[in-house]
Amino acid sequence: MRILTLGSVALGLFLATAAQAQTWAEWPNRDDRFVVNFPGEPNRTEMPYKTAKGATLPAHIYTAEADPKSRSAGNYSVTVVDYNSAPGELATAIEEAAKAARTKGTVKYDEENNIDQMRSWRLTLETANNRRILTEILVSAEKRLYIVEANTPINVPPPAQFQASVQILDADGVRIRYKTVGSSERVR
Repeated sequence: MRILTLGSVALGLFLATAAQAQTWAEWPNRDDRFVVNFPGEPNRTEMPYKTAKGATLPAHIYTAEADPKSRSAGNYSVTVVDYNSAPGELATAIEEAAKAARTKGTVKYDEENNIDQMRSWRLTLETANNRRILTEILVSAEKRLYIVEANTPINVPPPAQFQASVQILDADGVRIRYKTVGSSERVR
């Protein structure tokens, strides 16, 4: 009887974990040209994005929330800002977004990185209310700023599957990968 009970408990935990894992899925957005893993269907909102020089640009925010009782509890978002009407401000877009992100908490990691050889900035912050914010900021050749952010309780594992899943797409929906950082020469 005891073996049957332990087996039932183990099976229940396995099924609960499997069901939880199934909520994360690759989510492509062809209009804003990115793919990312989200913990469910994201909501889209539109908002104006103000640059440091005062330009107001169109932005879309995609957000999804993971089950608060899960190992991936938290809020996940991708903000896409279209810089096509202010291309002269694109050169400082990453630095401006990183500066704004730093105001959200105590910086624990703050370094330049790259995604598929596109220059990016990665930040990890901890907040006074015991939250961890992981942010990845990058700019595509199509003059779009991407701000990828996970805001999770500090006691859950860092959401690496979210940050690592970010892919930027070209107009045909193909993942962009450059040969060197800052290059426009693609790997095919």
